Amino acid sequence: MFSGQTFEQILQKKSTRLVLAAMCLYLALAGAHQLFTGTEQADWLRGGGNLLLWGAFAVLNLLKAYGRATKGINIPINIGLVLVVGSWIAKME
Repeated sequence: MFSGQTFEQILQKKSTRLVLAAMCLYLALAGAHQLFTGTEQADWLRGGGNLLLWGAFAVLNLLKAYGRATKGINIPINIGLVLVVGSWIAKME
């Protein structure tokens, strides 16, 4: 199936990007669920961080699947990552 192809060639396929976008969307929805059902501050931080992080990755993969790009997509990714790390710190206290 992938014999003779590099990792970059596999990632350039539209079907691969769509599968990655679907997986990221699932993780973003799991983050939204954790955001709405969380009982502690760490749950809200992690849920919001996962929603931003994985939602941005889903958008990024969908755009790349159709040959488009957008500027500033790294901002929600970075904020989501900071929220997830912040939830780990809040959980330690």
